[in-house]
Amino acid sequence: MDIMVEGPQSSQVAGMLHEREIPFAIAIGDLSAMIEKEQDVNKKARRNADSGTMDWKSYHRLEVIYAFMDDLAALYPYLCSVSVIGKSVEGRDLRMLKISNGDSGNTGVWIDGSIHPREWISAAVVTYLADQLVRTFHEQPDSVTNKDWYILPVLNPDGYEYTHTDDRMWRKNRAQYGECMGVDLNRNFSYGWGEKGEEGSSEDPCNIFYRGPKPFSEPETAAVKKVILESGTDFKVFLSLHSYGEVIIFPWGYTADPCPDYVELLEGGTAMAKAIFDTSGHTYKVGSTKDLMYYAAGTSIDWSYAVASIPYSYMIELRGKTHRFLLPKEEIISTAKETMSGITRLMDFVDKRCRSTQSCVCPKS
Repeated sequence: MDIMVEGPQSSQVAGMLHEREIPFAIAIGDLSAMIEKEQDVNKKARRNADSGTMDWKSYHRLEVIYAFMDDLAALYPYLCSVSVIGKSVEGRDLRMLKISNGDSGNTGVWIDGSIHPREWISAAVVTYLADQLVRTFHEQPDSVTNKDWYILPVLNPDGYEYTHTDDRMWRKNRAQYGECMGVDLNRNFSYGWGEKGEEGSSEDPCNIFYRGPKPFSEPETAAVKKVILESGTDFKVFLSLHSYGEVIIFPWGYTADPCPDYVELLEGGTAMAKAIFDTSGHTYKVGSTKDLMYYAAGTSIDWSYAVASIPYSYMIELRGKTHRFLLPKEEIISTAKETMSGITRLMDFVDKRCRSTQSCVCPKS
């Protein structure tokens, strides 16, 4: 596990761990120095915001991301549309991009980023995926073009802006509960909500894993639920992008028991991991949430799999183990390219499985 310690207390904590013979290593010696360096990059991104330009050489503010989505829809109206699926706690739009050739037989793919706003690379990768899908749509294989793509680059816009203006390490949304602020939106979905007590989430509003007073108490998660359940689309893939860890995980998070389609999900995740390795040489581990990480109750992928019946539900923890949440801007494009390779391979895997009579998660005729 990782812990973050204020500078004056670091030697005290190191001594405590040493006395108890607990192995440890210092991952980042001075987090504030890394944040200051990143802030220099933000100045350039801010200039880009003023001119409305989008690239993947920097991390961008919400207004740039939203302008980019609008621009895509304006340039490719036959493929793209932008809709506001809800409002955040502070009243910001939740903007979703839909990419579709209009074929009524298409199945659906959901992709979101920045449910945890400090994970900047997730929003960057999701926007890169959207850009590449649209601009190269007619070059893509059938397994890509026969899908309707629902893309939400910033699921937590209030938190995302807050990481740019106040606290770079902020994880939750910006809802006020008593004297404390924020709900961990990835503990606010209904399936398994509150399971495993404080191991799976927290009932304490001051805790970073606070699950909220009830499932879907937050407008951000409620908006996702509404779109998926009421769109009429037959979703087959649900992908939520996070960082860091370089792992591909699937249900369950709220229990150590295997999900019904464990082997199928393991094989689909392995197909993604192989494509990533073939692209960049990076090795992503594959397994259930509890297998590879820890108990996490009330997550989006447990809900999408169990309640929304989306058979291929994954959370992709992107780079990087060295820099944690402060992945350098120089790694945005390489991370995005390997992720796109993995997702494209998954689409091929899903279509081949759906043509096989052996798969227990094939769409019903």
